Amino acid sequence: MKKTLIISANFLIVIFSIFFVVLYARKQSAEMKAYNTDNFMTMSIGMEQVTTNYLEGEQRLCDSWAACINRRKMNMSEAMSYLKVAQRIQNISAHIIRLDSFTGYSNKPKIDNPNEFTVSYQEIDIFSSLNELLGQQEQVRVTRSYTNPMNGIQSIAFCDLLELRVDEEDSVGKTNTAASETSTSKSKSSHFEKAVLMRVIPVELLASKWVFPSEKYSDAQISMIDSEGNYIIKGKSFKNSNFFEFYKSYNQVTKENFENLKSKIHETGMLTMLNSKGINCLIVHIPVNTSFDWTLLTYIPMEDITKNNIDWLLVFVVSISLIVLLVFDILVIMRFNRKLAATAEEADLANKAKTVFLSTMSHDIRTPMNAIIGLTTIAEKNVEDSNSVSDNLHKIKQASNHLLTLINDILDISKVEHGNISLSPVRFSILELAENLENMALPMVRQKNIDFKFQKNNISEEFLYADKLRVNQIFINIISNAIKYTPDYKEVFVDLSEKPSEKENFVKLIYKVSDKGIGMSESFMEIMYEPFIRQTDSRINSIQGTGLGLAITKKMVDLMGGTIECESKEGEGTTFTVTLDIEVPEVEKDAPVQEENNFDLTDMNILVTEDMDVNWEVISTLLGMYGIKSQRAENGKVAVDILRNVKPGEIDVVFMDIQMPVMNGLDATREIRKLENPYASKIPIIAMTADAFSENIAECLEAGMNGHIAKPIDINNVIRELRKLRQTTPKN
Repeated sequence: MKKTLIISANFLIVIFSIFFVVLYARKQSAEMKAYNTDNFMTMSIGMEQVTTNYLEGEQRLCDSWAACINRRKMNMSEAMSYLKVAQRIQNISAHIIRLDSFTGYSNKPKIDNPNEFTVSYQEIDIFSSLNELLGQQEQVRVTRSYTNPMNGIQSIAFCDLLELRVDEEDSVGKTNTAASETSTSKSKSSHFEKAVLMRVIPVELLASKWVFPSEKYSDAQISMIDSEGNYIIKGKSFKNSNFFEFYKSYNQVTKENFENLKSKIHETGMLTMLNSKGINCLIVHIPVNTSFDWTLLTYIPMEDITKNNIDWLLVFVVSISLIVLLVFDILVIMRFNRKLAATAEEADLANKAKTVFLSTMSHDIRTPMNAIIGLTTIAEKNVEDSNSVSDNLHKIKQASNHLLTLINDILDISKVEHGNISLSPVRFSILELAENLENMALPMVRQKNIDFKFQKNNISEEFLYADKLRVNQIFINIISNAIKYTPDYKEVFVDLSEKPSEKENFVKLIYKVSDKGIGMSESFMEIMYEPFIRQTDSRINSIQGTGLGLAITKKMVDLMGGTIECESKEGEGTTFTVTLDIEVPEVEKDAPVQEENNFDLTDMNILVTEDMDVNWEVISTLLGMYGIKSQRAENGKVAVDILRNVKPGEIDVVFMDIQMPVMNGLDATREIRKLENPYASKIPIIAMTADAFSENIAECLEAGMNGHIAKPIDINNVIRELRKLRQTTPKN
């Protein structure tokens, strides 16, 4: 019953959808066709206005020449000299033709004879239709298109009437070239003869004015015809020599309709017709206002007018798709059910993978924890043996650092995968970082009797500007793996070198770690950068690791815009090469490195905001070792209350924990910055928290703090931060 209902409902939806799509498409098609037609008509009228303005402008220029010649009563020689100066446009020429002989002169020579300026219109019948126009004013007087006898180019000519002075002793009529006219002798008496001034313009120059301002009508063409249908300007798709012949050749039409077409063509309107290829096209016809018998014709295939309308292919595809959806609806549901089952299976596998991961992490975390607890117990029982206590404390520190690394790895990979990690660049010494790296590695290599070499080459820039924590993390992960997976008495070689970078004010830092360890298989190398992946090998089952080191390293290298390459072969060893482009900071006036005795810190008073008793005991004891006085605030609210009435010199710096009851460190900092006490509101506040990632540091600075120190506390970092504040803060 439910199956039948679902199929019936789908069937009705499909039928309704197809019906609606067809009706809507037809409606849109009709509306779009009407819009495109009206738009094309509007553009065509605009083309007529462009044509009118152009023709009137050219006629005015021709009339101004004629007025100047007539007013000055020039003869033929003087008129041609004037036109040679007045008309200099390359593709346009000026002719003066005597009406009695239809011969005259051009201001530009024949194309095949640069010394010949005479021109004849005796074989070109273009003046008979101008006789009536030449006597009218305020009218465009232009010929039909004809072949210019001087250069053979299809042209039209704007005309005006001249009355040229003819001197009795003038030699113009007796010479063959315009050049000889300049040497005529002065006459004692003269009379006037009529002539026509012609401004001759190539047809293609006029056609270049007709460009539709829309890509939609890129196939549009324009022609111009006279009252008899003869082409004055001819578009490439207009066939025959006469538009009416063109229409009659490719369209079946009755005599009555044909005569009606001939009478209506010189009025503004439109018609459809078949072109020479049998394609239906739209013709818009508009009379040219400035001419008594010219008509502008715009042409466009109807498919351009109806394009973007109904797409029957789309309708067909949609319809078929809906039908296919109906037919296979049940199969899709069944497949979806199978996919859900597969997803459930994948989730089960994921849960098992998490279980394995938690088991591994439990083992890896318990190992250093066991060492810390056991060594602490041993130290307590041998408290009087200073050598034993010192040795146990050293081992506890190593185990603690290992535990911290494990925790940081887990947090880092989570933040990297969620895109929540950012870089916090600082100025640091690469040589100091390398020295610390080497010192960190020495206990491990001595324990395994590994032949260890750490080489630094071509380090010209000691101080660099980058995220020191991330650079150190990359280097430690790689060298730790090399030592961890290299058997006893084998070799590990580290090479840290510097090369010029393609970037300005950058150096290319190359960190290469090679070992003679167990190597990796090709199959494992394809997935070695994925989180929680470790090579399945009996040789490494006893080696601690989370499978996060390489994943984090790759993410960090990518985040810093560097590259990491690996070469490895099972049983022979592995070589990792990391390349980073790191900025070189500007040289400061004073040297972020000072000797320990540069500043006296014993007069400093510090307010430590810390809710944990053990943490307060640790930091107060460490500060006391340097003679620095400290007092405690159990939470952020207590700190605000203490600072509310503090006087200058009573407290110099505030160490602020973040995660505290009553009021956390961020809120406390914001409240301190709002205090009315001017000294308290500007007192230096340093975050001292286990929230040690870049985004945590940024959050502290945004709240109004002046610096950040990560837990577990490194007293060297604390002293360095205090010296920095003492340098930048005036002493009260």
